[in-house]
Amino acid sequence: MHMPNEYTTVFYIFFWIVRIRGCIRRARQPLLRGPEWFFNVHVQSNFYTGAGKRILHRYWMRMLIPFVLDIPITMAIFIPRYLEYAALLLIAQAIWIHVNHVYSVDKAEREARPNAVAEAEQPVASVASSLTPRRLSDYTNPKVEWALALLNVVALAWLVRYYFADPLHQNWRVMFGVPAFYLYVQVGMLFVKRVVLAWRTPVPQAQAAGYMEAREETRKYYLQMCDWSRAAAAAGILFWSILIMTTPARVDHLLKIWLAVWFLISVVGTVLVEIKRQQLVKVSLRARPVKMPDLLQQSELARWPVCYQPTAPMLILKGARGYSLNLANTLAHLGAAYLAGLAVLIVLLQMGH
Repeated sequence: MHMPNEYTTVFYIFFWIVRIRGCIRRARQPLLRGPEWFFNVHVQSNFYTGAGKRILHRYWMRMLIPFVLDIPITMAIFIPRYLEYAALLLIAQAIWIHVNHVYSVDKAEREARPNAVAEAEQPVASVASSLTPRRLSDYTNPKVEWALALLNVVALAWLVRYYFADPLHQNWRVMFGVPAFYLYVQVGMLFVKRVVLAWRTPVPQAQAAGYMEAREETRKYYLQMCDWSRAAAAAGILFWSILIMTTPARVDHLLKIWLAVWFLISVVGTVLVEIKRQQLVKVSLRARPVKMPDLLQQSELARWPVCYQPTAPMLILKGARGYSLNLANTLAHLGAAYLAGLAVLIVLLQMGH
């Protein structure tokens, strides 16, 4: 019961269209605030005709690095025995695109700072930070949570009943492997929500309201993306429970309907996400970027790409060479445990396969 090759090809073409749109959007990001800015760095008037031209071109070239993964993805799609790996490769590429973008923006800004306006590089004198505790329940819709829980319970109960009623007693790994994976994904999305809520940074006191509004809207956007992902995983469990009970003659037909529906949902979802992203950009542009003081000496503590600093309360530290993952943070430990569990789960499912 694998995804038909033609549908994989259609999804891949759609993925390419979205990527091209994303590349164009990322290429324009350095100039979103106008020609006197390079991302959030206030640069000198001759920046784009001098050193800035090379920095901008290097940034554009780094944006093309994820395309390297297209070679194994294309092979997976068009070589039948590797087709099952296509979806995992697409997910890996999506993650790589975002990680590469964060790294590239930070690197480009660091390269541009020697050409910044001197006054703009002076840290602000006073900062502010919200002391209001953030709880997951404050960003949770009880109706949505009940709906997701009910969907999971009904689908799993249906599968359990079918498993014990089936005289053939199919392999339990085959029967429950997909639901187990989707449940694990939902747990991962809850962990991501916890990370998003734990993210705190000070803001300049002079523009505190504008900065906090932008960050709150961005926070809500990421939390909503997590809930959508959980809903998709729950729907996947329900569909699997229906598919596993379907006669072999109807499996292909049912699978094609499912994939067609998800393709339509993907198109509509992509449009809605793009609209929301444009709204977030407008909100973020209202606050003028400033250089924040290094209150915790992060530039000295952090060592790219990972560090171990128990004295620093943050998961991510910004050092002299870029962002660094603080392995001393509790969330880092939980994340490592989650990834280890995911690896074990995949190995067990492959054994069942």
